[in-house]
Formats: sequence, C-alpha cells, structure tokens
Amino acid sequence: MKCFFRIAIALFAIGCTAQKEQKEEFRIESKPVVEKTDSLSFFLEHYEKFFATNFNISECPGAAVVIVKDSTVVYQKGFGVKEIHTTDSVDVNTVFRIASLSKGVTSVLAGNLADRNELQWNQNVKQTVKNFSLKDKAQAERLTVNHLLSHTTGLYKYTNSKLIHKGMSLQSIISNFRYNGVVAKEGTTYDYQNAVFSVIEKVMESNTQKSFGTLLEERLFGPAGMTNASSSYLGIKNNGNVALPHKWNHYSKKYSLTNLHKNYYNVAAAGGINASISDMGEYLKVLLGYRPDIISKESLSEIFNPIICTSDNDTYVNLWDGVTDSYYAKGWRILDYRNRRIVYHGGNVNQYKTQLMIDPENGIGVCVLFNGPNPFNGPVIPTFLNYYDFFTATMGN
Repeated sequence: MKCFFRIAIALFAIGCTAQKEQKEEFRIESKPVVEKTDSLSFFLEHYEKFFATNFNISECPGAAVVIVKDSTVVYQKGFGVKEIHTTDSVDVNTVFRIASLSKGVTSVLAGNLADRNELQWNQNVKQTVKNFSLKDKAQAERLTVNHLLSHTTGLYKYTNSKLIHKGMSLQSIISNFRYNGVVAKEGTTYDYQNAVFSVIEKVMESNTQKSFGTLLEERLFGPAGMTNASSSYLGIKNNGNVALPHKWNHYSKKYSLTNLHKNYYNVAAAGGINASISDMGEYLKVLLGYRPDIISKESLSEIFNPIICTSDNDTYVNLWDGVTDSYYAKGWRILDYRNRRIVYHGGNVNQYKTQLMIDPENGIGVCVLFNGPNPFNGPVIPTFLNYYDFFTATMGN
C-alpha cells in the first residue's frame, strides 16, 4: 500500500482543448443513494489516520476537515488549537477565514440570482455599474458577468490588489479601474483577479436592491444552515469561537500568533467570507446538487462549465498526479482527473489556507481549513483523491 499514497509532483505535456467553439458541459446528475458502508468506513478510518499524522508533523496550530458523501456529512472534525500555546481546541463550529473559496460561494449566489431571473450571465457590467471603465473604454463596455467570474476580463493578473491592501472601498476601487489598461481582448486569456472579480457585488446589488451581505444571508447562509458564516471583518472579530491566524518563521522554524486583518473584506466576493467546517459541510451538499431550493442543477452545471483552459498556465493544480487538463469556470477550477472531472478551489489570505474539492461522479466532497501555512496544505486534496480511488477500487464500489 505504501506506493499508493505518494503524490508525484512533475511537469507534464499538456494538450488542452478548451478554446473549442463547442465546450463540453459539466453536468450535475442525480445519482441513487447506494450503501457503501464498508469501503467508505475503511476509507474514512485510514484517511483520518493519514490526516492526523501529517497534521501533527506539520505543527500547524489548527485545522478542520469535513467530508460529505452524497447528501450526508460522513466525517467532520477539528484538529489542534485556535491559538498557539493554549489548550483551546478547534471544534466543528470554530470559524476560519475561507479566503478564495469565497469566489465559489459568490458564484453559487450568482446562480441563485440567475434562477430567479435577477442576473444574466451575459449581462454587461456597465449596464448596472455605471462608474466602471478601463483605459480601453470599448472593452469596458463589452465586459460581462461571465468575464468577471472566469478571470477573462483581459486585465493583467491581480490588477488593483494594492488598492485592496490599502483598505480602499470597493466603490473607490471600481472608480480606479479607468486608469488600467488591458493586456488582451476579453475572453481570450486567463489572469487571476480579486478586485475586478468583486465588481460582481455591485452588479448583484444593483439588480436586486439588496446588499451583497444581505443576499448571502438570505439566499445561501440562512437556507443552507450555515449558522456561523459571515462576510465581514466584524463577523469574525466579534465571534467567540475563532481559529486565529498564525505565521511561520522560516528562520526560527516556529509559528507565532498574528492579527486578524481587514484586507479582502472590502472585496468580500473574492476573499472575505468566514465559516466553520460545519458550515462548509452544509455548503458541500449545495455543491453536490442536493439543495435545488438554493441553486438549481442547471445553474450548478453552468457555474461548473469550463470557460477557459489553464493547462498552460503556471498553476499548481497542473502539477497534481492524475491531472491532464485544467480550466477555469465561474469561481471554480475544473480539472480533468483520471478520466473524470472534479471541481476544486484553494484559498490563501491572512495566513489562512483553505482547500475544497467535489467529485460529482462519485458524489463526494471535502473541505479542509488551516489557520497557518504548512507543507501539508498543498498535497491534502490530491492525496484525498488518491486514497479515495484506492480504497473504493480495492473494496469495490
């Protein structure tokens, strides 16, 4: 068995076909619930041992894990402590910043609005966000919701991130885009963004006459039972059960407590959502298609449908053993993995590291949250996939 759990990190030749006129749709299909108690229990037992061992080796202060199979949370647990040098343990209701997993949450919310005809995927941004512009005014006029959510606006990667770090309001950041040039025509290249991605907040607010935070509460957090989730700095600052952030000193080889900061709450759609692992378990049920009252399966398929190929980008997922091609959809990375497609995103903000993956074909999803950087963060999802494939193949599906 020892060979099965090694993650091969190697560059490989890629042959992406994303720029076809006809893209293969990513469909969410209902699957009958089948009892797989033996193989699933065996997998969970061994994966917990693997996770606990590697978490302890990493010395990361705290973490939390949830696994959902079909419509059921089959595993959730906190590891370590909320704050170093204390015995205050992480539990399933302990809140973390989920960082760029916020982008997927935002896209689910967009799907909810689309189901109610309150948002169109091809809606022009300037139609509702009047103060948005670029140096290339014609391109600014052509940008749509699809371009915002797929990082295909044609702007240089991370445009206006400095303004985010300065604490500038989203409205002011939007006004500053008129000074930014483009590096490509919209829809032709992938360049990861935070500031321009969050322009979607203002599109949603204009279309519904409700704040982005209110929409999250009313359309997702409340209905899904994500009782600890929020989208503001005060939402985490005033919570009494928080996994505090820790930084790693490469010289002393030690962790130390650092401060919660306000960065990225001004672009909450891209990186400002807080949640516990129990919240993320309920969210995984939404992503696996078991909450059509929140988002229809048609809209889930839409947000998971690849828009642009990222196989030739310097993207870490292209190094995973088993990944042959990668794409970006709407707020989600889509990976061709061992003859099936999986949905994935990672996050990194304020020293928090986060990972989420769903495997629709097998009806399983996992989310892992850490309150400090650590070497285990990178391989945690590919190793989960390796374990799951091995144990289900060994014990039968």
